[in-house]
Amino acid sequence: MLSKIQWQRREGMDASTKNKKLLQIFTRRIEWELRPDRYSYLSVAISHLLRELESDLDHFEERSEMVIAYLTKEFEELFMLPKPQQLFEKHKKKEVVAAFIDFLVQLLSHGIGLIFSFADSINNLKEELRCLVVVLGDTDTTLFGAAEIEENLLAQFEAVANKAGSLVYSFFAKHLIDGTSIGALFEQIELLKANIISFSNLHPSSSIIKTDIITPEAAAVDSFSTIVSLLRDLEELIMNRENDLIVNMKGQINLLHQGLKLSLSFLKDIKVIRLSDIDGLKEVVMRIRDVVDESEYLINSFLVRYARLWYLNIRIPNVIHKIKLIEIGIQEIEKKNDIGALKVAKDFSAQPSLHAKQNSDVEDIIVGVEDKTIDILDRLTGGKEHLQTIGIFGMPGLGKTTFAKKLYVHPTVNCYFDKLSWCVVSQAYQRKSVLIDILISLESELGRDKIFKMKEENLAEHIYKSLKGRRYLIVMDDIWDSNVWDDLRRCFPDDRNGSRILFTSRNQDVAPPNSIIHELPTLSNAQCWELLQKKVFGIETCPPQLLDVGNQIAISCCGLPLAVIVVAGILWTMDREKSAWENVGRSLASYIFADKNNSTMQILELSYKHLPDHLKPCFLYFGAYQKGKEIPVRKLKRLWIAEGFICKHERKSLESVAEEYLMELIGKSLVIVTGKRSDDGVKNCVIHDLLHDLCLRRAEAENFLKLVDGNYSIYGKHQRLYAPSPFVSLNPIYEASHLLLGRYGRHVRSFIGFLLMSPPLNVLSMELLRVLDCWNINPVDLFGIETLVHLRYLAIRAIPASISSFVNLEYLVVHYKVSMSSSLLKLAKLRHLQAGTAIFDEDCNSTQMVINNLEYLSNVCIRKVKDVEMLKCSPHLRKLKCECEALLVDDEGTLSYRYPDLRFLTQLESLKMTTFYGGAKDANINFPSNIKKLTLSRLKLLWERMSIIGALPNLEILKLEYNALVGEIWETRDGEFQQLRFLKLKGLYNFSEWDVSFSSEHFPKLQRLVLHDCENLQEIPCAMGEIVTLQLIEVDRCPKSVGESAIQIKKEQWDMGNEDLRIIIRNIHVDDTCTFFFPSEYTCI
Repeated sequence: MLSKIQWQRREGMDASTKNKKLLQIFTRRIEWELRPDRYSYLSVAISHLLRELESDLDHFEERSEMVIAYLTKEFEELFMLPKPQQLFEKHKKKEVVAAFIDFLVQLLSHGIGLIFSFADSINNLKEELRCLVVVLGDTDTTLFGAAEIEENLLAQFEAVANKAGSLVYSFFAKHLIDGTSIGALFEQIELLKANIISFSNLHPSSSIIKTDIITPEAAAVDSFSTIVSLLRDLEELIMNRENDLIVNMKGQINLLHQGLKLSLSFLKDIKVIRLSDIDGLKEVVMRIRDVVDESEYLINSFLVRYARLWYLNIRIPNVIHKIKLIEIGIQEIEKKNDIGALKVAKDFSAQPSLHAKQNSDVEDIIVGVEDKTIDILDRLTGGKEHLQTIGIFGMPGLGKTTFAKKLYVHPTVNCYFDKLSWCVVSQAYQRKSVLIDILISLESELGRDKIFKMKEENLAEHIYKSLKGRRYLIVMDDIWDSNVWDDLRRCFPDDRNGSRILFTSRNQDVAPPNSIIHELPTLSNAQCWELLQKKVFGIETCPPQLLDVGNQIAISCCGLPLAVIVVAGILWTMDREKSAWENVGRSLASYIFADKNNSTMQILELSYKHLPDHLKPCFLYFGAYQKGKEIPVRKLKRLWIAEGFICKHERKSLESVAEEYLMELIGKSLVIVTGKRSDDGVKNCVIHDLLHDLCLRRAEAENFLKLVDGNYSIYGKHQRLYAPSPFVSLNPIYEASHLLLGRYGRHVRSFIGFLLMSPPLNVLSMELLRVLDCWNINPVDLFGIETLVHLRYLAIRAIPASISSFVNLEYLVVHYKVSMSSSLLKLAKLRHLQAGTAIFDEDCNSTQMVINNLEYLSNVCIRKVKDVEMLKCSPHLRKLKCECEALLVDDEGTLSYRYPDLRFLTQLESLKMTTFYGGAKDANINFPSNIKKLTLSRLKLLWERMSIIGALPNLEILKLEYNALVGEIWETRDGEFQQLRFLKLKGLYNFSEWDVSFSSEHFPKLQRLVLHDCENLQEIPCAMGEIVTLQLIEVDRCPKSVGESAIQIKKEQWDMGNEDLRIIIRNIHVDDTCTFFFPSEYTCI
């Protein structure tokens, strides 16, 4: 296979040596195999060769001779269709012909500039050949359904392909083009087109239903999500192409739009009906799937300018005719059957009832393990002094991970251990990945980026040193193999100080010798019913009319907590009516009795089946993340939006609607919250391993998502492809490139994950990509990236040179430094720009720039007045993270230092401001009045400036970190911080006295107070105990007196009737050598 062509340009290397080196690389890397995608590899190599020629025109003739010498007669056969015995036994003939023509198109796309006199003719030839590829790849069975017609047409396609191949060979190998030959080829193509039109007119539609492994039920879901996306594309086509070629087909496009909407409505009506209950229903669903596939293929091919109008003019009416036949079939079914009577009495996928509150704070409820909890806590905090391993064992769905997390955050555990770490091992165990998780969770002073770049042995060494001499607890979740211990045991020192390792596993045999094993039992029927009631009703009681049916549902869950929780998620969204619950009970029983050996997965299938349609793609998308790993919610929501899953709402932003979708999934117990933001929103989440398995299985069956491995076919039709972490081998991983090199990449809408392959990825056939999330890939490794004009979301290592081509881009994430050029900032749809570091390019001039639509901008450097002026071109910013310097400005005739004045950003709600050079103590500062969240770091402001911050009328969250302010005393004033709910003071090393005596109404709405690393602070003001809204005080690495004042406030709140105030105290300093831990009754987590 071709590997990445690496051109060697060294100083002092003469042209002859470079040519020889180039030939050696080219010859060594090509290892031809007999399969269609070999052409894509060849196109990459030759296109690189052409770029080399064009980049050095001084040696153009010399290098052309080198190309001629290489492409001798021996390789001329590569420009002709392979013989049938070579390829056609494994692949359909039309697929091979299509792959060959597509290969020629790619060569022409990158070679036009070498012969300017024929550029127009070559462009026209390229467009005609592209359309022939579309015809060959069409899913319709009309042209290629009958053997006689197929043989006749394919013979003509082969003749055109070989004629075009001969012309392209002459172009590249002999560097000449015969105008007569081009004319003859065009005549041959016109004759082929006329025959295609003739055959289509004689056979206007096909009644053949395509057969494949997809079930009618999966076809219905697949069609539903595809139609939703396709309708949006058609609406954009109708609205945005009034003056384009499509104007002549507007009527046909509208008819197609209406027909697809009718099919969508029908699929909604039957979504909860068993397809086998009605004669003919399966066939109608499959016909809808077929016509949806055809419509999507044609419209997508037109959007990327492959399908030409002559072909749409014969195919769109054909598709509309099929839709009308389907409509007739639907009408006949509706006449014979009462669809409404067969639907479930209460639709399980309805919106949450009035009893169901959207609350992500629903506690992970555990029943039946009270004795186990006491026993394991005793083992963790007592017993022998040497390092001990404790295991929690049980079958999938018993709640092992949830139980381990309860132990991990227990106040007694937090007080007893100096260091705590949580890591997920999983079935796809990779030593480096686990070491990274452990080191990060140990709160190492090393940055995350530095940790990710470290070698395995360095990671192990840092972990060992971090734990040496400390009492620690390491929790290892989901261990599958005993080899894990051999890999990791040297990282964990045994200082005989009571350190422990706690692990969970489905397999008891993985435990190391002398481990203490605790097996979790299944729940009794009574315990299942207790758990179900708690999950559905909370502190309320179950209504009498639901007692019997609810108890029967609980019994059907077979003692598995996960099954109970998932079923509770269904019931939680429903009205509390007996008939509705009985329906759930019947459905649940049928699923379990259908396969008693796999009842858990069947119950999970039920929960998916009854999800609302708008939530199904959002749920399946969790399969694109590594099992057991925390998922950052903000990124997840952006991907949902870019994919088109989020429906527009007149009065809500897409982000707000995406948040609502997530909360619905959380409320249905399908998603677990693992981290909260300072505003109490969800920061991170995860799904259970079994639900992850369900996501992958259903997503693959519905052509929604496919996990990329070495066996993936280039002819696959999955819309989204996922490559796992770089630590997961794909055997070999570079085999994943096959799908990216195939003609059928046109079906792919998203590629998510990591790739570690050496040849450039050919994305020329993936023009419909909406999401490309491969931040470890450089743009130069993506061959044809400039063609991805439909991208909505791009995560990559560096900015592509063709950034101006991405006119539909909304989210851009760049791992390294970004130079914000005028072409980047002119992207009209770009709303989110996230970079390692972002600087304004020298070519940017605020007087010449248009207003952009950026709403989020991270890590931008503001070091000049010019940078501030450039920010004025982004008036829609709602969130800004910046690194700034205090600028010397003229303030009414006096020169003074001032941090950038951003008050012109009137829509800004969140601001994080830091400085690289250490700040300026006497600098002035101002903030936009609309700010709700403010984070300041290293600015070295004087405490007097706090009056400016305190006066912000909408400020709810304030984080002051690492000498954001300097000085010893903070005096609060009346009228300040009236809306503040969250206050964090971290690393304010000189801060010693907090005086609120000058304020009678201080922090009236404060809910959470966090104090970290305030090593000189004497105490928390006792007046803080008068704040009735206070919910949490967290103290970490502060003097003992600060912890004592927190406990005193807790007592005052108790006396006022506030029993909910939590106090978390960790790592309290007594002196320079000792750390004091408060007793567990005061560490109320």
